[in-house]
Amino acid sequence: NGWEVPLEDEDGNEYGELKIIWGDDDDKFDPIRQVRDFTVAMDLEIHDEGDGSMNSSSSSSDLQSVKEVVPMRLFTFQEIDALSRIAGFEVAGLYGALSDEIDVNSEDMAFRLVCVLRR
Repeated sequence: NGWEVPLEDEDGNEYGELKIIWGDDDDKFDPIRQVRDFTVAMDLEIHDEGDGSMNSSSSSSDLQSVKEVVPMRLFTFQEIDALSRIAGFEVAGLYGALSDEIDVNSEDMAFRLVCVLRR
């Protein structure tokens, strides 16, 4: 549920890292409203110029860490299909990731529902 993004300057030198957390095991889910309260956290770590180590508090005026809980409505395929038809669209494709090579039914690779609609 998390990943790390290296930060590089214009010359390609790594100067830090952004750590992102999307969701927590303790996040609450309301099955009636189909809303999950997702925990989203981002931590920015900057290399100390002297020794190359990471520092999460390089400047007191910079925001180095943020954590929020945001509500996210989860939709089923049937709901997306019905809403798209009402709006004059049809489902042209279903994928399990942001790649057209990941089948929506792939137990190993699919981690989200991506619907492609057309008018």
